[in-house]
Amino acid sequence: MIVDKTDGKLQSIRAFAAQHDRLKQFEKQLDYLANYGQQETQCILYSDFAPQSLRFVMQQKVDGEWHYWFNGGLIFHGSHDGFGSGSAPTFSCCLNPTDGWEVHT
Repeated sequence: MIVDKTDGKLQSIRAFAAQHDRLKQFEKQLDYLANYGQQETQCILYSDFAPQSLRFVMQQKVDGEWHYWFNGGLIFHGSHDGFGSGSAPTFSCCLNPTDGWEVHT
């Protein structure tokens, strides 16, 4: 399950992705987060400082209550950050050059 606490940034990123013919790839990453784990989980999305990127908190339901599990980012990579080289503005590294969104934990 996805919980949107991005104050409109999720919709803005979807519009950006659609405009650049990348919506399918973005939605695939959201689906991955929405269905992560074998227990009941939820992914809470928040705005991130990196362009076209989000941060998230994963929670698991235990005994009827939500508990923190782990956090990370859904980061947009491309020519603007050296395709995930770790440079500004994302400061996130990928093992292989990446053009699109990747989940980082």
